[in-house]
Amino acid sequence: MISTEEKDIIINFTQEELKEIRDIIWKQTGIYIEDNKLYLLNYKVGSRLKKLDIKPREYVRLLNDSVSEEIKEIINSITIGETQFFRDKIQLDIFFDKIFREYLKDYKGEEISFLSAGCSTGEEPYTIAIYLLEKFPLINFKVVGVDINENFISKAKEGIYGIYSVRSTPPYIFTKYFERLDDSTWKIKEDVKKKVQLERVNLMDRVRVKLLGKFDVIFCKNVIIYFDDSSRNKLAETFWSILKKGGFLVLGPAERISIISLIFEPLFDSGMFFYKKVEKSGEFL
Repeated sequence: MISTEEKDIIINFTQEELKEIRDIIWKQTGIYIEDNKLYLLNYKVGSRLKKLDIKPREYVRLLNDSVSEEIKEIINSITIGETQFFRDKIQLDIFFDKIFREYLKDYKGEEISFLSAGCSTGEEPYTIAIYLLEKFPLINFKVVGVDINENFISKAKEGIYGIYSVRSTPPYIFTKYFERLDDSTWKIKEDVKKKVQLERVNLMDRVRVKLLGKFDVIFCKNVIIYFDDSSRNKLAETFWSILKKGGFLVLGPAERISIISLIFEPLFDSGMFFYKKVEKSGEFL
């Protein structure tokens, strides 16, 4: 989305400069901006150019500077926080009522860990925690939410949401897990917040992701649609490496990764795909 302020900015970047900036972002994050969307990047980098009061070539050099914090600023600007509580509820119900319940059949009290990869402003990891508290109150669990946008993580840690974010939340959930601040704002209760750990992490930084530990389930929904195919494959390999034996990867209902069937077993249930880690070795691992 382009703000009114951004529309008022005169852009002086050449197509070559925009493509160079696009490639810097892609190499750092896996996010790939197609040529027909470069006009959006125009506005975003233009607003940064105006704020910094520098020339286009200086800005490109700044992004290439390994000690510069500017790459974080432009990533914060271009990443999208479109989400809500209980998004894709049908998929969530199928996973928790069938797939995950079966996964727990040999549960012996160990901590169950979930990763919400690309968690945006926190709606997804908090939703996962609520599902677990509601449906599996006796299990020991934690949810880790990560996102590359530090502004999103800050908002997620606050846990305060407006009507748009909670529009699909079942009414009884409000009473049990939210504190009403006013007519249009709710705050997630501490019983949920204490189960969720939030961190700024770049999913393309495999070393950093592996430091998060091992997980039973990884949710990565509506994230890889912004990646190119090679970045999706690399991310699938990373997820495979941090999943516990027999763990699950949950993507958005319409999302696919080309190599996924080589390192995961696709499970189809009630019109939805879920992906179970299989023990394989070879060129993809």
